[in-house]
Amino acid sequence: MTNVKKRRRGERLTLILIPNSGSEARRLSITYKQIQAILIALGATLLLLIIALVNIYSARHTVAEAKRIKAQHDEQMRQAMELNQRLTELEKRRQLIDEQQRQILKLVGSPAASIPSETPSRGGGAVGSRSTAVRSLAAMTAETDMLQRQMADYEVQTQQLFDMALSRLNLIMSVPNRWPLVGRITSTFGWRGSPFRRSRSRQEFHNGIDIAAPRGTAVHAAADGVVIYAGWISGWGRMVKIRHQGGIVTSYAHNSSLLVKEGDRVVKGEIIARVGSSGRSTGPHLHFTIEKNGRPVDPMDYLP
Repeated sequence: MTNVKKRRRGERLTLILIPNSGSEARRLSITYKQIQAILIALGATLLLLIIALVNIYSARHTVAEAKRIKAQHDEQMRQAMELNQRLTELEKRRQLIDEQQRQILKLVGSPAASIPSETPSRGGGAVGSRSTAVRSLAAMTAETDMLQRQMADYEVQTQQLFDMALSRLNLIMSVPNRWPLVGRITSTFGWRGSPFRRSRSRQEFHNGIDIAAPRGTAVHAAADGVVIYAGWISGWGRMVKIRHQGGIVTSYAHNSSLLVKEGDRVVKGEIIARVGSSGRSTGPHLHFTIEKNGRPVDPMDYLP
């Protein structure tokens, strides 16, 4: 049996190659051992080729996964930076609203509201890893949502405070506590002797105050209001009447000229007339009166 195998190994395989051109045929002779070696080499080559293809595919998949992870990481970093910037802007906005509320409360003389002065700490470090980025994104997203809700609440509260301040400011501006002009008071509110009779023993009620001033001196509105009369009234000459909030009406009489007309809206301190001596008057002066719900009151109760 052994001799048969040896003879088989020693045998040769002859291949006859016949060209199509009809030239002389060629013989190729190889042993079975050589064939075996060739087949082993081909198998090894094929195996290496398969391994190489597998490695190439695996490498491409790894590169693609690495690119995907890097892109995801970059997107998370971008979102983290945007959230951080948004949080910074919200914090500045919160501080601005806080200061506005304090100023409004100070203006209207109310105690300061309880407003949080700080937001939760975000830390100052940069996002360094994917897991850190994910945690930071989640924390900053929650903090952003919380701040947005706070901003909405603060804005509503600020608007309410502003409305309250505006209401009080309008009321303050409607109080006739500004002197209509600077001058010497020649007659006060109440009973007095008549300046038009030689004998001053006869008393008459004086429903305002008289302020002496040179002719042409500017007369200012004592408060915000609406002009309800501007014209001539017997005895009072050229007169302006202004209606204010709270049932208050101010009157300015004996003017030389009027600078407003009925229906005009005036503000405190606005020039409405010029001092004169029109009507029943002994000289240039302003007769200033304040009425509350139709009844005259002492202007000195309002003037500083």
